[in-house]
Amino acid sequence: MRKIILFIHSSINGVVTGDPSEDKTNWTVWRNNAGIEEGSRYLLNIFKTADTILLGRGTYEDLSRKWPNTRGSSLGDQINNAHKLVVTSVRPLDQLKWGEFEAPKQLTGNNIEEQIKDLKNGDGGDIVIFGSPTLVRSLANANLIDEYQIVMHPVVVNAGEHLFDNLHEQKEFHLVDVKPLQVGSLLVTYRPATA
Repeated sequence: MRKIILFIHSSINGVVTGDPSEDKTNWTVWRNNAGIEEGSRYLLNIFKTADTILLGRGTYEDLSRKWPNTRGSSLGDQINNAHKLVVTSVRPLDQLKWGEFEAPKQLTGNNIEEQIKDLKNGDGGDIVIFGSPTLVRSLANANLIDEYQIVMHPVVVNAGEHLFDNLHEQKEFHLVDVKPLQVGSLLVTYRPATA
């Protein structure tokens, strides 16, 4: 069975986005540059088993403008050449593009959870989500995420969305690993206690 792995940057108080009154997708306003670079090396490690990226609509719209222009980096090559799926729920997009690379496919309709379960039971490598906090909350509520890799930066911010806002019930996790990063950030890996 394919695993769904979340990789996301977070403040100590769980904020994973930028200020919604400005550019919500720009979480980099509160992060440490060196922590992002070091964290990116760990994201690259996920692609040893993952061949598909799952994105929410807002994250797709942001990343599809940036990543196709990234050339010559191992992470950029992995992201650009991976299969991409964009969850658009009931409002499909007219056309999906990813620069000159393979266009993403849409998951749309009222049965997204079932479609994602089918993906997990299908052929292929693991599936990685990075960013997409709205999608993450939905998949966490449906118990579909198998591993949470969170880079926690040594900062507390007062604006932005929290990763686990609006969960339907308490979630228990097992700590799998903690890696201290050189800049004071931590890469914390959890798996659901029910897994």
